[in-house]
Amino acid sequence: MTSSHARPSITIALLLLCAAIVASFIASSGPIQWMDNGMFLANATTGEYFSQSLGPLDHPFFHFFSTLFYTVFGSQVLSLMNSLLLLPLAWIIYQLATRVGATPRQALLAATATILAHAVFWVSTKAEVYLLHTLFVLAGYAVQFSASPRLTPLKKLFVIGVLTGLSASIHQLTFIVMLPLYIQLLYQHKARMLMTVPGFILGFATAAVAVSNDLNAGMGLIDIVRRYLTGASTTLAGPEWEGSLFRFDDLWHEKNSVVLLLLSLIGPQVAGLLLFPADSRLRLLWSAALLNLVFAISYNVTDRFTFFLPGIAMLSIIGIIQLPALLPRNRAGIALLNISVLTSPLVIMLAYSLYASGVVNLPTHKEKLPFRDDIHYFMVPYLPDRSAEQFVKAYEQLVPEGALIIADWTPMGAIRSGQAMGVLRGRKLAMCGDNVDIRPYIGNPGVYLARLSYCGMIADHYALEYKSVGFALHAK
Repeated sequence: MTSSHARPSITIALLLLCAAIVASFIASSGPIQWMDNGMFLANATTGEYFSQSLGPLDHPFFHFFSTLFYTVFGSQVLSLMNSLLLLPLAWIIYQLATRVGATPRQALLAATATILAHAVFWVSTKAEVYLLHTLFVLAGYAVQFSASPRLTPLKKLFVIGVLTGLSASIHQLTFIVMLPLYIQLLYQHKARMLMTVPGFILGFATAAVAVSNDLNAGMGLIDIVRRYLTGASTTLAGPEWEGSLFRFDDLWHEKNSVVLLLLSLIGPQVAGLLLFPADSRLRLLWSAALLNLVFAISYNVTDRFTFFLPGIAMLSIIGIIQLPALLPRNRAGIALLNISVLTSPLVIMLAYSLYASGVVNLPTHKEKLPFRDDIHYFMVPYLPDRSAEQFVKAYEQLVPEGALIIADWTPMGAIRSGQAMGVLRGRKLAMCGDNVDIRPYIGNPGVYLARLSYCGMIADHYALEYKSVGFALHAK
């Protein structure tokens, strides 16, 4: 290929990458969001920088980072944090791709394919932990493949340890995705691999307060680790997912969640998965991506698709490097490789248009949330979704100040992030499972139930009055 042909193709690849990042900003869900996403936004506004306990839903470094981000920039910019993080993520993917054999153009296309993949783009439009986590995981692999003379083996091991600690203090998925890398490090460096330990401790430092508090509460180190990894604990009660790990037996029953995860393989990623690479560097990435896929697909939670971000990036790199061998070596081949990174949004938008026009039916939740189209929300992140904001603003008109709002986790995220933005102030909040005496609120100022899901035990004891949004509770 001549340089005159190569230059335009690099320009097009760069333009595609810029367009993908801009699209994420446009599709952002805003400062009021559902479920965990809204909780993360609300928690960042409390001014508490360090997690107080190391539970399965605590993400110490993400909490520290998002709280600092809110303090400096405010709520509106905080809601765009993951879109902003696409810039360093693209740079890390570019560095990793070029270090494993990609040309600059291929590296740019791999970054674009990653960003436009369903799960990555979905997370980028929400307040979520997985994008920051993926950045550190990929950085660890990029350091391993670095040929810089300034990075001696011991320095490299220490830096990888720091990056592992940072990613582990964001999410437990670290120990799955980094496993192939550490097996290689053990093979290459033997006992010197222990140099990663002080690095890990340094990277995990934002969890120190949480660990200290748990130790003071009487927990042992093994119990702390087990609770952080799975939620199970012999000391503290709380949500746990030990029974949800590696549930291959439940894949068919949870097929909707599985299909949602598989949407992230649309594009060059599927080529990266199916075309086993000959290069040893790519094989390491392929092993990590496959392990990530196996873990995520068998993790019996609804949002399992968000656990696959590191694997998507790795498979995108492999796929973009492998695909040219199957394409014609001319301008048509160049164009096809460029277009391949757009496959995911094109296919998903086409499927959604068929659904919206009534041509096909797609499964939804039995009890829908107010204002939210689940197919749009989960399947089509490329279109903006502000349903949580609509819900909260409508609820503000319905629920008087001083009233008690009872909700399950999903609408509570919207309500709490709404309160952080000044909406629904003065309303008392309670989760469905909280031990709250609601009798003083009955009648005046009132008790309101966002929806029946997960709250049936409360609704059974009171008369329900249907409202434009949710229900009001009255004495029977």
